[in-house]
Amino acid sequence: MSIRRAAIWSVSAQYTAFAIQFAASVIISRFFLQPAEVGLFSIALAAAMMLAIFQDMGVTRFISGQPQMQPEALGDYLTLTIGIAWSVAAILIFGAPWFAGFYDQPGLVNLLHLIGASYLLIPFATVSSALLVRDMDFRGLFWVNAGSALIGNVTAVILAAQGYSATALAWGVVVTALGKAVTAQAMRPVAPRWKPRRDKIAPLLRFGSASFLISASAAVGQRSQDLIVGRLLGITATGLFSRASALAGQLSTLVTGAINSVFYPAFARKRDAGEPLAEPYLHLLACNTALNWASMAGLAICAEPLVRILYGNNWAGVAPLLFWTAIGEMLFIAMPLQMDIPILLGRIRTLVWINLLETVAAVTILAMASMISLEAAAISRVFYGLVWWAIYAAFLTRLLSLPVRRMALIYAQSAISALAAGLPMILILHSQGAANVGLIDLLAGTAAGGVTWIAMLFACRHPATHEIRLALHSGLTLVSRLRRRGSSV
Repeated sequence: MSIRRAAIWSVSAQYTAFAIQFAASVIISRFFLQPAEVGLFSIALAAAMMLAIFQDMGVTRFISGQPQMQPEALGDYLTLTIGIAWSVAAILIFGAPWFAGFYDQPGLVNLLHLIGASYLLIPFATVSSALLVRDMDFRGLFWVNAGSALIGNVTAVILAAQGYSATALAWGVVVTALGKAVTAQAMRPVAPRWKPRRDKIAPLLRFGSASFLISASAAVGQRSQDLIVGRLLGITATGLFSRASALAGQLSTLVTGAINSVFYPAFARKRDAGEPLAEPYLHLLACNTALNWASMAGLAICAEPLVRILYGNNWAGVAPLLFWTAIGEMLFIAMPLQMDIPILLGRIRTLVWINLLETVAAVTILAMASMISLEAAAISRVFYGLVWWAIYAAFLTRLLSLPVRRMALIYAQSAISALAAGLPMILILHSQGAANVGLIDLLAGTAAGGVTWIAMLFACRHPATHEIRLALHSGLTLVSRLRRRGSSV
């Protein structure tokens, strides 16, 4: 499968999964659950994700990125993954009472038991999904991710409507894991080898030991947010904070996550062929910032009316938090594949130390801000984003010999285009006031912003316009083919 064809399937999966998750979150938040209930689930999920660093051990990156694949070792990899994941499940299940006592929230026990049960299922999708990524079979991966997202979120909505409170979200996690395991195994069946061979899993363990340190520090930096806010500011504040973070993060993943997932195996192939990575990385950087910055600028600008329309007045406190988290997301996408590129180039040890440094910064900045207020915690995401960008920009610029002037020009072009994209919405808010802006106004502002964004991309000769031209050419070619088929009939 070509890179662009793979990207189409990957983007389709991201958009479909996002649409399902977004619709479910809106329905559940607006009609069934309060911020405190969502906050309780967010704390339980964050605790599980902190422990989940033990579950993968770099299996996905190892399988999809290794130059020589050993099919006979796949069963060994799966057995190792099962052993680790089931250990995580045991810790979550048996440690639930202590964790609930630490937060003084008895309701966490049942949530952790359910989320822990999902880790009994997760490993059966891990190796199979990694094989799909390696083969760039993103069509198969579409059915794995989108299908499981559908059944999991539908389950959560149904149970929330029946009054299951935060437990509905936990059951959604279990059903999602089940759906992903069944579908992935159907696509690429892998059977565990009950007596794994030491010589087969040794390379994975060596890779995984360094990958584990990276995953551990990344998990602490990313997953500790809800734990810190929950401990210092309470479960209602956690619900508001997690909703803002999730909305900004999901949109960011929707816009650029699919592109990055395709480029990882593509960069691995270029590395194996001895090709330089600087030019394709600059192109990826340009596409990421062009798309992400415009989207996040729009999200920040229309945060107040968007939250009111989607979630209702009970969630009004999300709006000011969403403004700052959206701006923070712009910084976190400014150096894409910051983990994957160093791993592909054999700089994993250096990456470990760099990752630990930025993780310390993440926890320290958020903890200090959370002692002030909830909005200060959201603002801290921008300060942390600046630190994050400075660290990885310096590292990757040296690693790939990136031209600093070219990077600065791309950033400037993307920033100008993002401002152009947000201008129509700014004018609408200024003329009508945020309290009077409705859904039609938001849709009109978004459509007009898309037009001004594309116009500015071409006006400033942004590198991403190359992809727009290719997309238009492909669309016109498809229309022409369909017309010829219609005329022949």
